[in-house]
Order: sequence, then C-alpha cells, then structure tokens
Amino acid sequence: MLQAADVWFGYEAAVPVLRGISLAVVPGAIVGILGPNGSGKTTLLRLLAGTRHPQRGAITLNGAPLGRFSRAALARRMAVVPQETHLAFDYTVAEVAMMGRYPHLGAFEIEGPSDIEVVDEALDATGTLPLKHRPFATLSGGEKQRVVIAAALAQIVRLPGHRSLREGGQAEETDEGFLLLDEPTASLDLAYQLEIAALLKRLRDERHVAIVISTHDLALAATLCERIALIRTGEIVAEGPTAEALTRERIRQVYGVEADIFTHASGQRIIVPIRRAPNGRPDA
Repeated sequence: MLQAADVWFGYEAAVPVLRGISLAVVPGAIVGILGPNGSGKTTLLRLLAGTRHPQRGAITLNGAPLGRFSRAALARRMAVVPQETHLAFDYTVAEVAMMGRYPHLGAFEIEGPSDIEVVDEALDATGTLPLKHRPFATLSGGEKQRVVIAAALAQIVRLPGHRSLREGGQAEETDEGFLLLDEPTASLDLAYQLEIAALLKRLRDERHVAIVISTHDLALAATLCERIALIRTGEIVAEGPTAEALTRERIRQVYGVEADIFTHASGQRIIVPIRRAPNGRPDA
C-alpha cells in the first residue's frame, strides 16, 4: 500500500502548498486526485512518487518510508507518467519503452532478451507494438501517451525471481506496482481520452496495477476512478468512493461551479457543469 499520512509541504517554508494530507492507495485501486489549478494535485503526486519529500508527516510504501528505498528500488515499484514528454533525441518507440527497464539494470549492464520481451509485452498491452520501429516524434498525441505508459509499465514489471529490497536490506517478494499519472488526457482529443481511460482500466484489471491520476477532468474521474480525493488550497475536502465524494455540493465547494450529476444507461456517472456558483468562487 502507498500511503500519505498527515503530509505538509511547501516550496517556501512559510507558504505550505499541502496541509495535513492523508491518502491511501491500495494494490489494484484506481484513485483520482482532483482539484482546481494551484490546489496541490501535482505536488501531492510528486510526494507519492518520492521526488519530493514531506516537511511534516510521512509517505510510506507497505509501511516503509520512501526515503529508505534507493531511487532504483523505488523506480522498480512506481512509475510516473508526466503530462507531456519531450525527448532530446529522435528515439524510436522501442527505445522509449526500453527506458523503463533502466532501473532493473546494473552499472554498465545492457538490456537482455528478457528485457526486450518485457518491453514488447508492455507495447502490446498498450496497443503500440505495431509502432515499435517508428520514430517517437512522428506519433500522434494519443500514440505518444500510450508509448509513455508502456515505458512506465515496463518499468514496474519485475522478472521471475527478482527480489526487491526493503529497509534494512530485507528482501520482499511482491508483484505490486503503481502508475502515477499527471493529467494523462489533458492534451488529447475526445477519442484519445476515451482510449487512454479504457487502457488504464484494462491495465488495472489485467495487470493488477494500482493507478493514481492527478486531474482536473471531472468526467474522466467519474468514469474511471473508484476513489476520489478532492483538494482545495492544499487540503482534502472529501475523500472516498467516487459516488460519495464527487457530489454537487463538493463540486460547488471546490470549484465554485453548479453541476448536475446523473447516471447514464451504460452505468457511467455523467457530470454536467451548469453555471458558476452564485458567489462566483468556491465555498469557504
């Protein structure tokens, strides 16, 4: 389990960006972190990934503080998919996906047949195996996002018999993996948004990967996420099952927007923003 407990963080000590955040991500869950711009969503994602460290509170993985893991050991358990990916060189799709295997390689070690097999499986799982030899720069936005997700998936796949280390050098056998995504559909058109949402759900169902999504897209969260954490000005306003946390009242409180929520015949929850709230700002 990946867990934040009473976490405080600020880029300037006197101005906390996050205040008392607590959140748990259990294996196989799909959790959404929602809030308006500047609410602290991306900062929380960075803390969960271990690239930032809380000033108070703790981030733990199966009870062990993230600081006790080496960067490589942590990267074998968690992979981050940024909102945008910019590469300095003209890599192929296969080369981009292979970057996910680097945490599994020793110093001066090159990838072997087993790593190539993992990469091919990750590309196949994301529907990008036919693009394997294409230059990454020539892909569409949706194709690029799927390739980056493939690299992240390849990163958290461990080969049979691999033993990761916990604190104190204790070995741990586990298949848990965590994908952390920052605004995964922000720059995609509607068809690709649906495609990425379906892909993430399939990865959870078939690969048992826990997924955490930082997003301002209420429709994506309502469709995909099983649990929601709503953040406003660095504090969690509501956290729990999506149907309970993502309500008209909470949307008004966090976004300052009136919205209708109903269930489509397909079973998906639909959120329709109607107007700004009467006072024009989130509730106090």
